[in-house]
Amino acid sequence: AHAQDSEASSQQAPQDPMSYSYLQINHLALNSDYFNDRSAGNGIKFSYDFPNDVYLFGQWNKLDFDKQQASENLTGIAIGPTPAYNKQPSFFVDLGYYRDAVSGSLSGTDNYWRVTYGLRGLLSNYIELDAAIFTERNTDFGRRPFGERLGLGFKSEYIGLMLSGEHTANGNRVEASLSWFYK
Repeated sequence: AHAQDSEASSQQAPQDPMSYSYLQINHLALNSDYFNDRSAGNGIKFSYDFPNDVYLFGQWNKLDFDKQQASENLTGIAIGPTPAYNKQPSFFVDLGYYRDAVSGSLSGTDNYWRVTYGLRGLLSNYIELDAAIFTERNTDFGRRPFGERLGLGFKSEYIGLMLSGEHTANGNRVEASLSWFYK
């Protein structure tokens, strides 16, 4: 009976090594070729990882432009699986719907879809790597058919601090975030 228990436990699917249940505050800076301007501001993101390896998140950022008398609100919601293929790294994919609403001297709304495929993993006990490729479809504020993200940060059991950068055909994005992993 002991050998069967041992064999059954070795055949169980691996547990995902990363938590996708967190509350995050961030500072985001966007450099847009479409607007020929830079916008920056703060935001919040809430993510919940369901027991069956599916996560859901929502986010909101309020950004102000440097040159223009304008601001933008970036909101989004996404869902995706975190299939536990192995112990390290953690792979994820998500499908999100985003709304970028610009007001002031610039105005307009960009509603678009984003598909992201990436990985998160620990390089050491406390150093996390975050890498992804993504595509954004039906964009009005500049073409972003393909992009990549790379981030590096500190992660403990409950707190994470990450600095990441994204590059697309329409410009660049830099984000500094502080996360609390609550489960």
